[in-house]
Amino acid sequence: MTEPSTSSQGGRISGAALLTLLLLCAAQFMLIVDVVVVNVAVPSIRADLGIPDSRLPLVSVSYTLTFGSLLIAFGRTGDLVGRRRLFMIGMTVFTLASLATGLAQTEWQLVISRAGQGVGAAMVSPTALALLTTAFSEGAGRNRALGYWGAVGSGGAIAGQLLGGVITDTVGWRGIFLINVPIGIAALILARYYLRESRAEQRPSLDVRGAVLLTAALAMTLLGLTALAEGRSTAVVVGLAIACIVAFTLFIRVERTHPAPLVDARVVRSGNVARANVLFAVSAGMLGAALFFTTLYLQVVLDYSPLAVGIAFAPITLLILLISPLAGTLTTRYGPRRVLLVAFGLLIAGLLLMARLPTDGNYFRDALPPLLLIAVGAALSYAPILIVGTTGVSERDQGLASGLLNSAQELGAAIGITVIGAIATAATFGGTPEALTAGYRTGLFIAATIIALSVLLVLRLGRSTAPSAEEAVTAETGDPPEQA
Repeated sequence: MTEPSTSSQGGRISGAALLTLLLLCAAQFMLIVDVVVVNVAVPSIRADLGIPDSRLPLVSVSYTLTFGSLLIAFGRTGDLVGRRRLFMIGMTVFTLASLATGLAQTEWQLVISRAGQGVGAAMVSPTALALLTTAFSEGAGRNRALGYWGAVGSGGAIAGQLLGGVITDTVGWRGIFLINVPIGIAALILARYYLRESRAEQRPSLDVRGAVLLTAALAMTLLGLTALAEGRSTAVVVGLAIACIVAFTLFIRVERTHPAPLVDARVVRSGNVARANVLFAVSAGMLGAALFFTTLYLQVVLDYSPLAVGIAFAPITLLILLISPLAGTLTTRYGPRRVLLVAFGLLIAGLLLMARLPTDGNYFRDALPPLLLIAVGAALSYAPILIVGTTGVSERDQGLASGLLNSAQELGAAIGITVIGAIATAATFGGTPEALTAGYRTGLFIAATIIALSVLLVLRLGRSTAPSAEEAVTAETGDPPEQA
């Protein structure tokens, strides 16, 4: 089995390390795309399988619920049983579940298969990130690799809109799931030969009670947010909130007494891990809210079709995919704090500019310019946050750190869309285009305000991930410094 390595020449990636990076990024891209790709296909699924409108959200929720709630548990499991092993198990589950979803003939088959996809995705995503961070030692090489990882993470969520529309219009809704099958098989074959196993040297038994309680607490959180977004009764929302609080309380009690807790407080307190997770949640949440309101504006106010909306986001996706890989190199050169200040500044500017959308707007004049600013800001933010959240964490805990970051991203997006969406709804007085646009503008302004407040947290980031003198020279010139 080939062991990946990084070049010492300015952090350039070479050899088997490049194939490892491509494999892990392709897997993550597929998982992120599957979160949103189904949105465009929902009308076709409803017509084909006869699913009532009241139960249509289950098609999306069944995936995001299992995916988001199991990330931390499986991230820690990978540390203990082997990350490569769990990656391959998860990819197998995801591929088989994708096949079952694409062949589903009834509503219950579709929903159960989508949940199975989420379980497989929760196994793959944190272990893939942990495999990446353990394949590259801290420094310019890992920073650059995390730049590419950030590209697929941020770009995949937007690309799903375009891919969903194109595939649904050309081969039908089943194609958006069946396309995962050959990709999954190829990933399994490559993983078998090119991924090296990594796990913690000291492997205590898994904190099963903690894993169950945390999964239940996160599941209740996601269900509660979904119920709130769908306008369910107050009793349902309050009941889920109480269940969530109880589960989190029991989880904390178990963690305090367990000799090897699922979420080790030592890891959360190390370096800037806690701050990185908060920043990731804020960034993902506000970006999700911005894309949510922009999609509604284009469809409801400007009367764009779903496919047209996907095409409208195409330049944004391209920009993110082009710029994100550079963010890792910039972080090596200038440190995460400076890059994040620029990134969040662009996000604030884009959101404020978007908050001026007129009712009789034009995509190229009114929507595209702020979207480009938001895209550049998002592209520059992911890599430094990932670098901050994994730097200083021991190799044995990389799965846990990765699971925490992935959970922060998923929960942040869900909370951002739900909470900011509720605020926008409260500010919408009527169903006219003017009233709806006013509500969207309010939501976008609130999102900009939250990003601005989070800048205070960016300023408190330590300098532990700042480049060394040698790394600064290689990042600036592309060549290692001359030896005396």
